[in-house]
Amino acid sequence: MVEGKRRYKPDVRKAQIIEVTKRLILEKGLAWATVTRITKSLNISKAALYYHFKNRREILLAILKEVLEGIPVIGEIDDVLAFIRRCSISFFEGTLNDPRQARLFFELLCAPPDENLRDDMHRHLLGLQGMIEATLRKGIAQGHFREDTDTKGVSWEFMSLLMTTFLGSMTVTSDFISMQQALNAVNRILDSIRKH
Repeated sequence: MVEGKRRYKPDVRKAQIIEVTKRLILEKGLAWATVTRITKSLNISKAALYYHFKNRREILLAILKEVLEGIPVIGEIDDVLAFIRRCSISFFEGTLNDPRQARLFFELLCAPPDENLRDDMHRHLLGLQGMIEATLRKGIAQGHFREDTDTKGVSWEFMSLLMTTFLGSMTVTSDFISMQQALNAVNRILDSIRKH
């Protein structure tokens, strides 16, 4: 144990552990972010780390939660069409401005089976898909969308746009679509279910 360590409040130390783990993943991938490297980076003992997290999996789940909660839900759903457009713009801009979130998402998505993250990833993604589906149902109730709209299918179309934006942000290419092109894609989906 190193002498003269500074003591941090538990919530501060927990946040530090998460941030260091994210940095290690972004530097060299998920396999690089070992408990030993995390503790060395923070100059803490493994016991100190385990005080805040039972294991590395818990740290990774905290990162997954942060990444998925970073997908913006902007404002009240007073007008579903405006809400979907606001969220789409915010997500597109946020993802392109900080592609690290996309990289973290895919590192966690591709975690080896022994990390046991798949069920949690599945649950979080289904939760996000469910929120989109609920928004579409509200659009039906507001009279924006047809009653026969396949809300599950359409919600997965929006999920595919989210994943494409994540992938596009990681390619760091000038050929990626513009904001207007992204909104055109959103509008095409909305137009396909709009009540005429």
